[in-house]
Amino acid sequence: MTSHDLVTRFLTSIGHSDEAGFYLKLFKNERPERFAIIVAGSSTIQETPEVLITDLRFLAQLKLTPVVVFGILHPTKSLQSLKTIYNQLQAHAKCKIVDATDLHQVQALTQNNGIPLVSFPKEASTINDRFDILAMLAKFLCSRKIMFLGTRSGLQNRDGTIVSLVNMANQYEKLLAPDQLPPHQQALLRQINRIFQTIDRKTTIAITSPLDLLRELFTSTGAGTLIRVGSSVEKVATMSHVDHLRVQSLIETAFGNTLINDFFSRPIAALYLADDYRGTAIITNTPAGFYLTKFAVDREARGEGVGHDLWWALQQDYPRLFWRSHANNPFVSWYEKQCDGLIRKNSWHIFWKGIASPDIANVIDYACQAPIDFKS
Repeated sequence: MTSHDLVTRFLTSIGHSDEAGFYLKLFKNERPERFAIIVAGSSTIQETPEVLITDLRFLAQLKLTPVVVFGILHPTKSLQSLKTIYNQLQAHAKCKIVDATDLHQVQALTQNNGIPLVSFPKEASTINDRFDILAMLAKFLCSRKIMFLGTRSGLQNRDGTIVSLVNMANQYEKLLAPDQLPPHQQALLRQINRIFQTIDRKTTIAITSPLDLLRELFTSTGAGTLIRVGSSVEKVATMSHVDHLRVQSLIETAFGNTLINDFFSRPIAALYLADDYRGTAIITNTPAGFYLTKFAVDREARGEGVGHDLWWALQQDYPRLFWRSHANNPFVSWYEKQCDGLIRKNSWHIFWKGIASPDIANVIDYACQAPIDFKS
């Protein structure tokens, strides 16, 4: 069975085979050391070591080489866990125990299809020391993702619900309030904030469990909590202020269709650009209210939370708006979570947010008759 067949068979069972192929190709086209750093908690390994070992064997079959870090929170407890993983993994995958400060050895091992099992030196006696070393390792490797494995997937509010996405730019201080997260999770969030002072802003950090590790790696929606610095979002008032070719490429790639010739000559109320043309939202002013005519995010950027940042930015300016989408649009389920109401009419799903009840009929009528943006 090929590596593509392996990951496709697994993720077909959870409904994401198309995404699996996309992310597998993406990971394999990059330098192997960039793939991911997995920070394994000692309690997680002690309770379910076989789950992490199975995950690592699976990734090794795909020729993907994560860097697995042990002992960042409890170095003494983690020593036996590290040896357990090494003893059980070495029969199925090339692996080696490496010092966290030996950056070049970690890099060389991944480039040679090996999995580094990383421990901290004795002089890294404080938790700040160890997180600083982790940050330096991630910066040196240009890691795409850092994943903290715990017994539960993600940060949890006091009511037990999972915080699916954290934008550190506008949510960090709020989550440190006494009534938000448990103290141990707030302590971890503070350390993650320290990491972001060192690493590339495009690196994302996830908190999940070994049971959800593969879903977090190979799907856009993930499983657990995704933490990121946040996108830079720019707002312009006219189409003349953007690169038409780049916006066109973004929209056409996202929708798999070709825009009509006069698309960029139409008047707009605002256009938002996220992360250097990795996402865009276009608002027009209509007799029925502000209409979201386009919302497009680069496929890779979807898994990084760019769509959430884009949505948050436009909602600050347009708390009342409506939009429509075809049923096969991959954003439909996400739109359902953002809207106040929706209706299915003809071939459209029509959504609205902040619209007063007497105006909803006008919104639906306009959305049904709004101009088509694509050639077919």
